[in-house]
Amino acid sequence: MSVTTPPGISPEDPLARREGWAALADRILTRAAADGSPLHARVVPPTTSPDRAAISDVDQLEGFARTFLLAALRLAQPDADATAQDAHAAWFLAGIAAGVDPASPEAWPPIEHHGQTMVEAAVIALGLHASRAATWDRLPARVQEQVVAWFSTGRGRRCADNNHVLLGATVQAFLASVGADHDRTETEYALATLERWYRGDGWYTDGEGRRFDHYNAFTFHFYPWFIDDMLGVRDRQQVWRGRLASFLGGYASLMGRDGRPVLQGRSLAYRWGVLGPFWLGAALDASPLSPGRTRALAASQVRAFLDAGVAADGRLSLGWRGGESASLLQQYSMAGSPHWASKGFLGLLWPDSHPLWSDPLDAPPVRDLTPLAVPGFLTHRAAGPTVLLNHGSDGHPRHDEPWYRRLAFSDATVPVEVGGVRDNSVVPLGGAWSDRGLRGGLTGPDWACSHRVGRVGGREVHLDLLSVVRGEHELRLARVRGAGERTVRVSGFAVTGDTAPTVATHGGTASCALPGLVSELTHLDLGAGPVAAEVGLAEVETALGTHTAVPYLDVPLTGDGDVVAALVRLGDAPGTPVEAPAVQAGDEGVVVTWGDLVRVVPWPPTDAWPGDALDQGVWQPWRSAGVLPVSRDGVRA
Repeated sequence: MSVTTPPGISPEDPLARREGWAALADRILTRAAADGSPLHARVVPPTTSPDRAAISDVDQLEGFARTFLLAALRLAQPDADATAQDAHAAWFLAGIAAGVDPASPEAWPPIEHHGQTMVEAAVIALGLHASRAATWDRLPARVQEQVVAWFSTGRGRRCADNNHVLLGATVQAFLASVGADHDRTETEYALATLERWYRGDGWYTDGEGRRFDHYNAFTFHFYPWFIDDMLGVRDRQQVWRGRLASFLGGYASLMGRDGRPVLQGRSLAYRWGVLGPFWLGAALDASPLSPGRTRALAASQVRAFLDAGVAADGRLSLGWRGGESASLLQQYSMAGSPHWASKGFLGLLWPDSHPLWSDPLDAPPVRDLTPLAVPGFLTHRAAGPTVLLNHGSDGHPRHDEPWYRRLAFSDATVPVEVGGVRDNSVVPLGGAWSDRGLRGGLTGPDWACSHRVGRVGGREVHLDLLSVVRGEHELRLARVRGAGERTVRVSGFAVTGDTAPTVATHGGTASCALPGLVSELTHLDLGAGPVAAEVGLAEVETALGTHTAVPYLDVPLTGDGDVVAALVRLGDAPGTPVEAPAVQAGDEGVVVTWGDLVRVVPWPPTDAWPGDALDQGVWQPWRSAGVLPVSRDGVRA
């Protein structure tokens, strides 16, 4: 296994030092104050998307809460720039006082069932805990009582049966930490619920099914530690610490050369919010990355975002680069949402003297190939970009979500559909394809496989999908059963930018390129009829630009169980010709002979993933006695 060291952050870069992070925080907080309401209890960031504007009370609370967390981290340690700290403290403490005062015109809405208010209340509770001396202890007793009263409106509230269970638990834990009335059972039940979703090696699925994404960083390796810190439960913190250490070793492979994460899953507008667990792990000596390597990764990531135009005016936009991108967003994404990135400033909790800031920078070594068996990922980066081959994360079983269901993702591409061509997919033609999700999978040291079921033209189709990696290339195979003598479309990575990509087709190869990025797809002849190699082109809004090209192959099937194959490559420059692998398919699997590489890859299992659920569940806080009443709509009241 080769190991390469990516370019590191310069020691002269301001982000190489704690004071540079504090200065960036000041810039964001100053902009938040400028976007604030007269009594400071709300922050209303501007947006170019009218339907994303922070118009409602809770959306404006979101802007306040998420920037308050940044202010709390900024205030957690004494700083040479006491003037800036005092200004932040005065502004946000005034906002809290106005927000929790029921008589205030800027009073925050109460916490309700399935409400966004709970999400923001948890962020505020976390901020108050992280900066207790600088915030909570400075609030007048009357305001403290009103904070407690507002937090208490969240007791017993239902929420989505996913990471949201941790949010009410965080609020209850904070109430416990200040000696207020609270529900410890609700907190313990929420933490026990996590065990339903823990799959091993530090990975959680975000609710039932196989929903592996960056929420492992945003929430699952963030809130539990702080909940127990508020409660003073030290023994269980060791469990979180151990899982965090296991997680970070593999999760680091999802970070690109410049530190930015692979674009997969939802809430990508939170950008460097993924950095929270890296800081926490290094501080707790629970990370394979040293403090100096952690700081280098974090600084590189944030620098890359800043260089792409993010926070140029102090505002975090609804996108990936500096501008906004509707295609990147979810229904719940509003103008203040991107400030979830505040979690990425967690390193500010520790002073300049801490090894996180005092150790020399050390660029993290990067493995060219990393198997992650629990989420069903295989990452590789020998050709430059960080590529995530996905044979395990599926999103919602009923929703064909492009940010989850593609066969591959990377740090340089986004999922698209161009003229009926989906990137990184295997799709039978001859009707509308209805993807019904994953039904099994395996991950080996340099291969992965999965079984997918769908319908086309009234027929149920089973796809056995295999990936084998050697050097810069992926051998992508698909056994197609139930499609009849249809044509199967196999696609590669989409290339997207601000200028039109160059495209080329020759024989069984299709490619498209932008400066510094090349996507190549080559048919591997296993006996099919004439193959068409094409490139789909379109102008469509994406997080990376408006000009998109997708290489694809149309491969005719001659019978049930046919196997189609292609070589897939995403690189920062055109690849050199490679020896084609020999593929021998049988009833039990495939034998691949590829230069000095010989692999036997079994066909994937076809059982349903454990815990697959058709619908998002509803989480109900524990009630210790009696039978829960059922409301008229069938939801337990």
